[in-house]
Amino acid sequence: MKSMYVQYVVPSAGPAVLRGQRGALRRKLAAWGLGRTATDDILLVTGELLANALGHGTPPVRVVFTRSRTAEGLLVHIEVADAGTGLNTGMVRATWRHPSFSLADGGRGLLIVDTLAESWGDVPTDEGHTVWADVDCAGAGVPAGAARQ
Repeated sequence: MKSMYVQYVVPSAGPAVLRGQRGALRRKLAAWGLGRTATDDILLVTGELLANALGHGTPPVRVVFTRSRTAEGLLVHIEVADAGTGLNTGMVRATWRHPSFSLADGGRGLLIVDTLAESWGDVPTDEGHTVWADVDCAGAGVPAGAARQ
């Protein structure tokens, strides 16, 4: 199967704009033949990455989705790019393991991404950085760590 992709540029952080983008993406994922659980997982992961880009990054923000077939089924690769400096994913993961870590201090969004995505990370680019996540549609609804055990 040939890879398919769709790209959105998020013009602002207003709730109405984000709702419209979410609706458009839900329709695109349905057209790709993804089930409801996979669609919900993709929308949740995208929402968390987008919230970080809009809250901590620098505009413009671009979101790209790529669907491809793997030996196990379908995989959706999500990229959220902005012009900011990025984050240290190793430091984020180390913070979660530290005894003083508390969800009350924030950081829940990337923990949700870590739970639902098969893998995720951050890549610096000439224009800023891109945070990406891969959602395995065959394992949708099952935390990624549990699916690997």
